[in-house]
Amino acid sequence: MDNMLKEYIEKLKSVDTVEEYEAFISKLHQMMKQETYKNDIVQNIRNKQKYMVNKFSKESTRENMLKAKENLLIYLDSILCEEYEKSSQFIQRELERFLRNFYFFLEAFREAKPDKRASLTTENLQKIQIENEYDLQHLLYAVIKPLCPDARREVNDDSGVGTVRSDIKILSLNTIIEAKCTRTSTNLKKLTEEIEADIVHYKADYIFFYIYDKEKIIKDRHAFETNFNRSFDGKEIRIIILQPVNM
Repeated sequence: MDNMLKEYIEKLKSVDTVEEYEAFISKLHQMMKQETYKNDIVQNIRNKQKYMVNKFSKESTRENMLKAKENLLIYLDSILCEEYEKSSQFIQRELERFLRNFYFFLEAFREAKPDKRASLTTENLQKIQIENEYDLQHLLYAVIKPLCPDARREVNDDSGVGTVRSDIKILSLNTIIEAKCTRTSTNLKKLTEEIEADIVHYKADYIFFYIYDKEKIIKDRHAFETNFNRSFDGKEIRIIILQPVNM
């Protein structure tokens, strides 16, 4: 819907005569009806599109039309921004849901037994292990890419004091996903300091930290997530922790 509205906004920008404007308005309302826009939006457009017709001066009528055109452009842009914001919020929620359910992907991909007719075998799948952050980043990227096609890996940005590289960046959402995988040499203080430094240096609206705590150095997951899952300097932070279960 927003792409179609963008096209109409661009068409309106090129309108220069009263005749072109009237033809545009007719097509705009046809599109609004087909796309089932809300009645209040349609009524607001009807109010914005109006202009005073001067029977004695075509030039004066045209000037009035151009003022109405500018008001209508401002309103259509506001609709587009609202739709984009709603769309972005929806994708952000879906992204967080994907990340929180990443474990189910790993479980289904690695542990579910393939059909006997498949060329994939259980033995081959079980060879896939998350040994470090690069392994985790690769799998996260594969899961996220269908939801966010503009996701890119290892993106360099200028932090203002130097260059920083994010693991995964989704350009359209201004969102960064950072993969963390604990090692035997990792302690809680070091992990916390890394996250705090990343929050300061990354320029993004949302920053997700996906932590595969294979060494289980985080003893209180709830407290750790609660400490970080909030807004820092205008950036929304989300911590997601996956710990293996040792039986």
